[in-house]
Amino acid sequence: MDSYQIKLELTKSNHDACFSFDLNPRFGDIINSNLSSKQVKSPFAKDISAGKNTYVYDAHTYHTKVPPQGIKPLIEYYTNPGDVVLDPFCGSGMTGVAATELGRKALLSDLSPAAAFIAYNLNTPIDAGLYLNAINEILDRAASLDKKLYTTHCRDCGSPAKVLYTVWSYGLICQNCQQEFIYWDVGRDEKASVKESKIKKEVNCPHCNFLLKKRNLKRTQRYPVAVGYKCCGSRLKESCVPLNNFDVELINSIEKSPIPKNLWYPQNKIPEGVNTRQPILAGIKTVDQCYTHRALYAMSFLWQEASKWPDIEVRDKLLFTLTSLYQRITVFSEFRFWGGSGNTANFHVPTIMNEQNVFQVFKRKAQTISWYFRESAHIPHTVQVSTQSACNLKQIPDKSVDYVFTDPPFGANINYSEMNLLWESWLQQWTDNTEEAIINSIQGKGYQEYKNLLFKAFSEIKRVLKDGSWLTVAFHNSSEKAWIVIQEALADAGLQIKGTQIFDKRHGTLKMFVSGNAVGYDLIIHCQKSQRLKVIFQPLVEVRHQAREFIKEYLANGNMLMKDFLHVARKSEFDYRRLYSAWLAKTVKESLVSLDFETFKEIVDQLQEEKK
Repeated sequence: MDSYQIKLELTKSNHDACFSFDLNPRFGDIINSNLSSKQVKSPFAKDISAGKNTYVYDAHTYHTKVPPQGIKPLIEYYTNPGDVVLDPFCGSGMTGVAATELGRKALLSDLSPAAAFIAYNLNTPIDAGLYLNAINEILDRAASLDKKLYTTHCRDCGSPAKVLYTVWSYGLICQNCQQEFIYWDVGRDEKASVKESKIKKEVNCPHCNFLLKKRNLKRTQRYPVAVGYKCCGSRLKESCVPLNNFDVELINSIEKSPIPKNLWYPQNKIPEGVNTRQPILAGIKTVDQCYTHRALYAMSFLWQEASKWPDIEVRDKLLFTLTSLYQRITVFSEFRFWGGSGNTANFHVPTIMNEQNVFQVFKRKAQTISWYFRESAHIPHTVQVSTQSACNLKQIPDKSVDYVFTDPPFGANINYSEMNLLWESWLQQWTDNTEEAIINSIQGKGYQEYKNLLFKAFSEIKRVLKDGSWLTVAFHNSSEKAWIVIQEALADAGLQIKGTQIFDKRHGTLKMFVSGNAVGYDLIIHCQKSQRLKVIFQPLVEVRHQAREFIKEYLANGNMLMKDFLHVARKSEFDYRRLYSAWLAKTVKESLVSLDFETFKEIVDQLQEEKK
């Protein structure tokens, strides 16, 4: 079977599940409309806190995920064992994982075939031993290619060593003297601690000493500048050293050698989009150009081995593992002194790139996935997954679902159909973004179009939800316009907000706290079916006054609002986003949100200044 012709139609003995890249006609089969739902009169009111350091959370990279440990208390509160839980914006399928662990049935759908593929595989774990046997056999077959592509020599003992990663740096042109320099040579600010080390944003030109801002400089090409490996000593010391002649010759040889014709890889054109502008401007115009030649060779070899695996139950888990590598093995992988690779929801082309050993990343991810399989494969799974729009859930009868938990797109924060490009190119299945509920100028979707699509989705949710049952929505945004949209879409669909609280995912990223468009803390919104409602609008002057009073009272109660940073040496700072989320939790139930995060932050600063 060719890798680009994969079609999965699976039914397993211990899983009542079926998946295809198309709409699943069996999607509603697990429903029993005759059973009455659990009658819950008041919304869930306890604090919700859940970390990300679990096997299932780490098993696959996805743009946004709600930890299942945070969803489980809600499912347990609103449903009985055997009830049906729906998530029509399922993403990676964490709602299904949470429902399964509590003995509930799950209906998971997403517009993206890649998301549905990921959700299906996370919700149908197989025997860990069977899975690892396949992984190890593929790695054995790849051993000679691994050695051919990723070998260096230890600078201390001279022995051959496996390349773990190669650092590449763009050459930049000085605005003053017009001469080229390699940014790695002047942009590193290395300290004794990796937390304190960083890549500078401003440097002096090594030729003319003119002060330059990195973001303003014209790029030339990428150069390999350093190689990382482990060798010598009982604990294998890691070294990151400049390339020697052997390393340079090896890379040049690989770059000049064509990938064998029997290995397939996607070469489709990168479409114009909000998040695809940067790679296109950087000369990355097709999907294969998102990889170094070496990484593309390794990935295409692994994809072929996985695609032809004879056991279809194992085959889809091998392909699932390869999709989990995502941006880690692409030219979008930014070098970080503390290690790893961020998978941010954009296609930022870093000035200094970390090219990781594809086979080693594959091995590490497989180990993490096997740990999840080991703890979950024995649990009976009653899950159906479908690739379809949340605006049309036609396989589900009226008033048949016991509970809905969902995490819809947060306005313009993430362009899912664009960011799923890498996965969908390898799977050769793409999102029909006609009903993608986002704000995206390339798609011609503003706040009104976003609201219309959310209204359709919420209307479908209301239709399939049993009378008296509950909908929980996870949402956040820094813009008051996005909040007004979701408030009005819920109200117009006949869903009344009856309760809210903050979802604390505990360990936030640096970007989450310092980026102007970062999401921050999710808000959990609890709704029930009602008549069409009118959301109250309050004058801005009154809203600002109420916000001031809320902030004063909140701080007077001694609430701690300091945040720490895990990976960088940065002092704890006042957590404006936590305070904004607390204000939203109160306001969203009462009136239209009409303060964006920046305006709210200004009010906080004014109050703190008045205290001095």
